[in-house]
Amino acid sequence: MDLETEITDLSLVNLLDKATVNQQDLRYGFQIGNLNLIYDIHLSCELLKNIPVYSIPNTPKWMLGLINLRGNLIPVFDLEDYFGFEGLDNQYQLWLVLGKGSKAVAFRVKDYPELLSDLTKETIIPKLIPKIENHIIAVYKGEKLWLELDKESFFLTLGKMVCI
Repeated sequence: MDLETEITDLSLVNLLDKATVNQQDLRYGFQIGNLNLIYDIHLSCELLKNIPVYSIPNTPKWMLGLINLRGNLIPVFDLEDYFGFEGLDNQYQLWLVLGKGSKAVAFRVKDYPELLSDLTKETIIPKLIPKIENHIIAVYKGEKLWLELDKESFFLTLGKMVCI
């Protein structure tokens, strides 16, 4: 994929044109610090590059602000900072937007999400970082251990923390 493209569509239709595997087995994976997170290919998502982020006063450091995406204000988070990982330096201006409209959220990623298949669902969810363990809905094993977040509950929790 070309990093110069401002918006990259990672929709299911776009993906399936290029994939020959069973779509139920497909997920996208990305890394936040040393956490490997995945999301289902049916979730609406896109990548943005070099988009302005408008800060909001009196919010936690990990709440970077808002972006205007086709008339929708989307909250933008620094998940590395939230989880206590070393932050990405400013050369990384690639934003992953998950969801649509009022349910969309954005955060910076170091690389394009990778297409994953042949993952095995684990039966036991390990104890992890307390900030995330209540939001893990499944764990998958491939070459790495991948965590599937309940996106809605996780970002709702972050939103409540911003509003305090």
